[in-house]
Amino acid sequence: MRALGDAADLRRTSLRIGLQTGILVVGCLLVVGALLFAVYERAADAASDRLLRDATAHIDSPREAPPGVRVAVVTPSRRSVSTGMPAGFPDERQLAATRRDGRVRQLDIVRDGDEYTVRTAKVGDRVTQAVLDRHELEEERGRILTALLVAGAVGVVLAALVAAWMARRAVRPMADTIALQRRFVADASHELRTPLTLLSTRAQLLARRVRSDPGSTGGRLAADLDGVLADTEVLTEILDELLVAADTRSVPQETVDLVPLAEQCVAAARASADQDEVALVLSARSSAALVEGSPASLRRAVTALVDNAIDHAESEVRLSVEQVGHEVVLTVSDDGPGVPTDEAPRLFERFTSSRADRPLAWGRRHYGLGLALVADVAAAHDGQVSAGDRQDGSRGAEFTLTLPAQRAPSRRLRHLR
Repeated sequence: MRALGDAADLRRTSLRIGLQTGILVVGCLLVVGALLFAVYERAADAASDRLLRDATAHIDSPREAPPGVRVAVVTPSRRSVSTGMPAGFPDERQLAATRRDGRVRQLDIVRDGDEYTVRTAKVGDRVTQAVLDRHELEEERGRILTALLVAGAVGVVLAALVAAWMARRAVRPMADTIALQRRFVADASHELRTPLTLLSTRAQLLARRVRSDPGSTGGRLAADLDGVLADTEVLTEILDELLVAADTRSVPQETVDLVPLAEQCVAAARASADQDEVALVLSARSSAALVEGSPASLRRAVTALVDNAIDHAESEVRLSVEQVGHEVVLTVSDDGPGVPTDEAPRLFERFTSSRADRPLAWGRRHYGLGLALVADVAAAHDGQVSAGDRQDGSRGAEFTLTLPAQRAPSRRLRHLR
């Protein structure tokens, strides 16, 4: 199923790149073709004007007229006209006017659906009128325009095919990498589920034995074991979500109240905060903050924000949840050094942790993945996450997770990526 989905995505991407390249080639060909045609038009008009000027300036007899040009030569003693002169020519009005004032006249005339360029000039006592039939010129322009269009169409098709082929070759390594990543996630999640299931089972058996012990420490041990069981359930949910991420099928989204979810995350992080001597403070400004999404994903995002704040805080981490209009806003702030200006643009990118060379808390190494996963979860839920200095002016950083609020109770299918 996944292989078929990757192949379909690869084909769509290749076709899209090919189409975009084809459109780009069309634009380039249109510009080049328009320039070429404009140059040809100007050259053809200049050649026609030069031909008419030469005909009216140097021809003494119609027999000397160049091909495509008909002339009428009028002198005080004689009048001669080329054979095949179009009907209605020569134009006697222009001849008479030029003979009278000696001015050169040139204009385009349409007769019987045909277009002619007529030039009348006086040289000495000779008045010559040259008539150029533009029918052949228009046919030549049509042939050139048709050739440009055909060449452009063939070029577009070839460019699109070549671009699609090249895009397919360029995208295939990326598709193979994504497939390898999905296989790794699926294999790792599947292999980790078994030991987690065994751990949960052993903890449940131990919890039952402790509850049956009437000793004074039984209650405390039972509470700790309940916490272990809750943590293993959270880990199991996360692994289930990783398996879903490796699958293309849609998964059902649930109605999630971020207020109790934030309380659970704070309770789970309490031990880590106590170890670092950091106070965790949760304030819910709304009695409920309902969104639609994956509980495991949202819990993982909030946990990552709280864990990041604890790592940077000096003495206190504050978490607030409230609904503002059609959005649910979860804010996590600390009293640490704040967000460095040079790190802000890359804060939510993978493997960009600035704590690689710092002493490891609790023996853990920071890989710079937590905030990147928060950004992925926010995007999958049509939300966003941002970071900056605290809005109240105090020293420290503030991370804000904004999600669309649920407008009406419902369950719907969405594809999480």
